[in-house]
Amino acid sequence: MRIIILFNPAAGRGSARRKLALAVEVLRRGGVDPEIRESRSAEHLHELARQARAEQPDVVVSAGGDGTHHHVINELHGGEIPLGIIPLGTGNDIPLGLGISSNPRRAAATLLRGRTKSIDLGRVGSKVFAAVAGAGLDSMAARYVNERAQNLRGTAAYAWAILRCLKDYRPQPMEVHAEGFSFSGNVIAVLVGNHPFYGGGLRVTPCARSDDGLLDVCLIPAMSKWRLLPWIPRVYRGTHVAHPRIQYFQTPRLTMDSPQPLELYADGEFVQKLPAVIEAAPRVLRVVVPD
Repeated sequence: MRIIILFNPAAGRGSARRKLALAVEVLRRGGVDPEIRESRSAEHLHELARQARAEQPDVVVSAGGDGTHHHVINELHGGEIPLGIIPLGTGNDIPLGLGISSNPRRAAATLLRGRTKSIDLGRVGSKVFAAVAGAGLDSMAARYVNERAQNLRGTAAYAWAILRCLKDYRPQPMEVHAEGFSFSGNVIAVLVGNHPFYGGGLRVTPCARSDDGLLDVCLIPAMSKWRLLPWIPRVYRGTHVAHPRIQYFQTPRLTMDSPQPLELYADGEFVQKLPAVIEAAPRVLRVVVPD
């Protein structure tokens, strides 16, 4: 069995190398000596993923955080080579949605004894995402985490970022259109999920599944911060969608636009500025998941 591991040493706030060593130990005990290729940047990671795909190994493994997996997925989707994941990041939402353990030893065991599953992705132009895309408060929080919340991990980092950004945030005008649905007005955020998890385990689109051919949309319209704040803790359980003003629906395709220069983030990474057309791309990625 030939495994190529694409490793981001910057993942996990400095803990990535130690965690990867634990995973590699399990692989070697299982009779697999993986090839490890270390990335220097996002652009270099794309180059490594293209090269690995061309070599046709049994599995290409993304070893890093959600940003790492996002970039590797954008090079592997549409092909036959399965993606394996060793979670080394602070959020690990993509593996969480696939049932892959955040423990590096267990994740490595999945590579040895798991099964291959075909999953959907979300598509924005030429780019794809695995977890959640969004614009509004959440994209501001994602930027804050990437640039300023360097000492926090996982849910704590995103929760802190949301609270910090909410302090100065003003609802933004947005138009959202899907089959049988139209909205025009000010929003706090619009989140589009291919699976439930975002921000280190927050269930922002709790009903989403990565194999149903649909995207789940959670639209949070403008409301006072004092009305919204009590509902924020409910995102951990996914019960925030019971808020009487939040709109939640499923669709294979939607458009988002705004007269303001709003940014769309997906899997915690910047994708583009609005407008955007977001579509479900059914069963375009093969992934090794627990059996």
